[in-house]
Amino acid sequence: MKSLQKLLLLIVLLGVNRPLRAQSYYTPPFDFDRSMDKAYVDSLLRTTRIRLAGLDRMRPTATVDTARMEYLHFMAYVHYSGMSHRDSSLLVANQLIQLAERKKNIKYQIKGLLLTERYYRDFKVNYPQAIKLNYRLLALIETTPTTYAMYFWRIYRNLGHISSAIGEYSDAVTYLQKSISWFNKDKKIDPIHLADLHRFLANAYIGQKQLNEAEAHYLLSWDFVNHLSKVSISNKAYLTNDIGQLYNLQEKFTQAVPFLKQSIAYWGQLNAPFPQADALADLAVSYLGLKQYEAAIASAREALAKNQKVPAPMLTAYSVLISAYEHRQDWKNAFEYQRLFNAKKGEEQQAINQTESLRSKAKFEREQLEIAHRQERLLQNQRYQMLAKQAEIDRLNNTFRTNELQRLAQTRDLKYRLESQQLRTVATQKQAAQQATIKQLKINQLHAGLAAQKQLRNLLLIGIGIISSLGLLLLYYNLRIRQTNLALRAKNREIEMALIKGQTIERKRVATELHDRVSSLLGATKMTFQTMDAEILSPRNKKLYENSLNLLNDAVTQVRQLSHNLIPEQLLQQDLLVSLKTLVKKLNLTEQTVFSLSSEPSGKLPLTQEAKFNLYVICLELCTNVLRHAQASQAHIKLIWHDNWLALQVIDNGVGMKTGRESGMGLDNIRKRAETIGARFRLESDPYDGTKASILLPLSSDKAFN
Repeated sequence: MKSLQKLLLLIVLLGVNRPLRAQSYYTPPFDFDRSMDKAYVDSLLRTTRIRLAGLDRMRPTATVDTARMEYLHFMAYVHYSGMSHRDSSLLVANQLIQLAERKKNIKYQIKGLLLTERYYRDFKVNYPQAIKLNYRLLALIETTPTTYAMYFWRIYRNLGHISSAIGEYSDAVTYLQKSISWFNKDKKIDPIHLADLHRFLANAYIGQKQLNEAEAHYLLSWDFVNHLSKVSISNKAYLTNDIGQLYNLQEKFTQAVPFLKQSIAYWGQLNAPFPQADALADLAVSYLGLKQYEAAIASAREALAKNQKVPAPMLTAYSVLISAYEHRQDWKNAFEYQRLFNAKKGEEQQAINQTESLRSKAKFEREQLEIAHRQERLLQNQRYQMLAKQAEIDRLNNTFRTNELQRLAQTRDLKYRLESQQLRTVATQKQAAQQATIKQLKINQLHAGLAAQKQLRNLLLIGIGIISSLGLLLLYYNLRIRQTNLALRAKNREIEMALIKGQTIERKRVATELHDRVSSLLGATKMTFQTMDAEILSPRNKKLYENSLNLLNDAVTQVRQLSHNLIPEQLLQQDLLVSLKTLVKKLNLTEQTVFSLSSEPSGKLPLTQEAKFNLYVICLELCTNVLRHAQASQAHIKLIWHDNWLALQVIDNGVGMKTGRESGMGLDNIRKRAETIGARFRLESDPYDGTKASILLPLSSDKAFN
C-alpha cells in the first residue's frame, strides 16, 4: 500500500513539472504592427498570467524562479508595447527587479531596469529619473562586464535618446556611435535594431545641421530594412517619414514625395491617424516646394482632419495652407489659417516653456551622475588594487608555510614573517589611506553639491531681482512710449489731413488750369482750323488738314478727361465705388480697351478720405498703364470687401510686362502710395495671361478706419 502511494506521488510530481519542461518558459515574439489591437494584447497578458499562476503550484527551484522572472519581463514588455497599459508595465517591472534582487540574478535586474528606464524616458518624459536608471545599469553591468557586455549598446542608445531630447546633439552622436560599436556583442538581438540605431544617429546629425551625414545614415538604415526578411510595418513607416522630412530640409522635394507617400500608406495599414497626419503634413510641404498648390492644400487639410492634438504637424499644415492660399490670391483663407497658426504657436510655446526647466534639470542631473560614476570607478579600481595586494600577501603566506614544512628553516621563517608583517603593515596603511581618500571624495562631492545649490540659489535670486527691475523699467518706458505714440499719432493725423487737403487744392488748381486755359486754347485753335476752306487744298494738304483736326479733337477730349480725373467730385462727396464707376465710364470713351467693374459685396466701404483718395489714384495709374502699354481688349476692376480687409485688383488680357519693367518709376510710386495707407502691392504678369495688379488693405489698420 505504501509503495502504491509513493508511486502516485511520483506521478503527480512528474505531471506538475512536465508543463514547465515542455514549454521551457517560452514567450512568443510581440507583433508591433498589432500593438493597437486590444484583443491581441489582452490575449498575451491573459496567457502569461495563467502560466504564472501555474508556477505558484510548483516546488520552488532555480528553473521555476527563472521562468517566473521571464514571464514577469514579458508581461511588463507587453503592457508597455500595447500602449494602453503602460502604468501597469512599471508595476510589473518593479516586481521583476525585486524578485531578481532577492534571487541575486543580475540578468533580470538589468532587464527590469531597462523596462523601467524606457517607461520614465519615453512615456513620463522624466529625463532625470531615466538618467539615474541608466547609470545604475552601468554600475550593475560593470560588476561583471565580461558576462553582461551585450547590454552596453542599449544603455548608450538610451543616453543618446535623452541627449537628443534635451538638445545635446553632440553628446547624442557620441553615445549612439558607441551603441553601434557595442551592438555586435549581443549575438541574439534582432538586426532591425541596428537599422533603428542608424536612424536615431541620423536624427542627431539633423540636430547638428549636418544634413549630408544624416542622409548617409538614413539610406544605410533603409538598405538594412530592405535586406531583412521580417520587418514590422511601423519600422518602415517611421523610417520613410524621416527620410522624406530630411529631403524637405534639403529642398529635394521630388525625392521626398515617394518616401512620404510610402509612409502614409504604411500608417494607413496600421490604422494610426496621428503619425499618418505627420507624414501628410510633410507631404504638403513637398507639394508646396514643387508649386503644386492644389495638392499641397489637399494634403494639409487631410493632415488637420486626422490630427487636432499634436501641435508640430498642425503648425506645419497651417504654414503650408497660408503660403498656398497666398499664391492663389485667396486672402480670406490665408488670413484665417494665419490666425489659427498664431493661436497654435502660442500653445506650443507655452509647452516648450514648461519643459525647458525639466531639460535643464536633466542636464544638471546627468553631469552629477557622470561625476559620481567616475568617482565610483576610481574607488572600484582602488579596491581591485587592494585585493590584488592582499592576494599577493596570501600567496606569500602559502609559500612560507610550504617552505616551513619542507625545509624547517628557522632563519628563513623569521625573515619571511618579518617581510609578511611589513607587507601587512604597508597594506593596512594603504587601506587606511584609501578609506580616507574615499571619505574625502564623498565629502568633496557633498561640498560641491552644496556649493552648486547655493550658487544656483544666488543666481536665481539675482535673476529674479534683475528681471523685476527690468520689468518695472519696461513698464515705465512702455507707459511713456504709449503716451508719446498717442501724441505722435494725433500729430501725424493732422499732417496727413493737411497733406490731403493740399493735394486736393493743387489738383483742383491744375484741373482748373487745364479746363480754362489749355482746353480754351485748344478749342480756339480748333475753330481757327475749321475756318479754313479745305476744298481748295491739294489732296495731300487736305489729308494733313483732316489729320491735324482729328489730333486737336483727341487733345481736347483727353485734356477734358484729365481735368475731371484729377479730382472727381464723387470721390470727395461719395463712396469709392461710385467714383470708380464714373472712372470706368470715362475710360470707355476712348474705345481702345473695354473696362468693367465689380464689387463683392456691394455697399459703402469704411474708408478714410486718405485711403479713398490713394486707392482711387492707384487705380487711375494702373488703368492708364493698361491703356498705354497693355494692348488689351478688356480690363476688369474688382473690389473685394471682407470684415477686416479690402482687396482692389486691376486685371487685363494684354501682352504682359517685359522683364525689368516691374521696378519702373510708376510702379514704385504705386508701391509707396500703398505703403502710406498700410496696404501691400503685388503684381503678376504673364505673356499669355496678361497682368494682374492687387492692392491688399487691412481694415484693422488705423489708416483705413473712418
